[in-house]
Amino acid sequence: MSKLPTTDDDLHAWADNQLAPERRAALEQAMARDPSLANRAMDIQRQNAWLRSGLDAALHEPLPQRLIDAARPSSSVGRSRRWLAAVAASLALLALGLTGGWYARDAVLARAGTPTTFARQAALTHALYAADANRPVEIWASEEKRLVTWLTKRLGFAVHAPDLNSFGYALVGGRLVAGNEQPTALFMYENAAKNRLTLQARKQAPGTSETAFHYAIEDGVGVYYWIDDQCGYALSGTLDRAQLLAIGRLVYGQLVAAEAADAKK
Repeated sequence: MSKLPTTDDDLHAWADNQLAPERRAALEQAMARDPSLANRAMDIQRQNAWLRSGLDAALHEPLPQRLIDAARPSSSVGRSRRWLAAVAASLALLALGLTGGWYARDAVLARAGTPTTFARQAALTHALYAADANRPVEIWASEEKRLVTWLTKRLGFAVHAPDLNSFGYALVGGRLVAGNEQPTALFMYENAAKNRLTLQARKQAPGTSETAFHYAIEDGVGVYYWIDDQCGYALSGTLDRAQLLAIGRLVYGQLVAAEAADAKK
């Protein structure tokens, strides 16, 4: 049997169901032998699902009237060429959004009028990973110290995993996820009923200093978020507003205490 390629193109084709049956079977056998390969493939598949959740609605919207008007026959060759160039640029941007990952996706969504606020990103990230039964996190709670150290190094500021056991939520673990402009740390918690909460933290853009607490509902996910010393935090889950705000206040208090302890070291 010839050696099976394991490039990103192969993994993307697998995630898009574009591989021939025999080739797909061979790749899945390789994934069963190599967990890291399987994780890469599943990450691509999850990213595709995430992209579809944000772009499908825009793709099914009616064409803007200005584009319909521009497509009508015109005696002006120059106008026709300008319209074709605009369409080509739009298609190129859309293709970039579909293949270039989260950062290009934000550009496409913003141009299409779909909000890409911190709260919306937090809700989408929560929905993506909270629904994953097999690998919702990269590092499990049994290695909490290593998780916190790794995320602190990657984000460039001290991160902490609050203790939510008083509300019945135990730490599952955490992971690094892509943010709009900065990488984001995600901590996941779960209660006895298997309901999950996520706490996300990231460095905000320079000049961002708003500290007010906000609550939003995005696609059925409640998000309680705030900014503290240019670091953004978002607690997400399907709890009602009162419960989420109560847990959010606990998280905020623990983070403030942890930062004060760090400052004394």
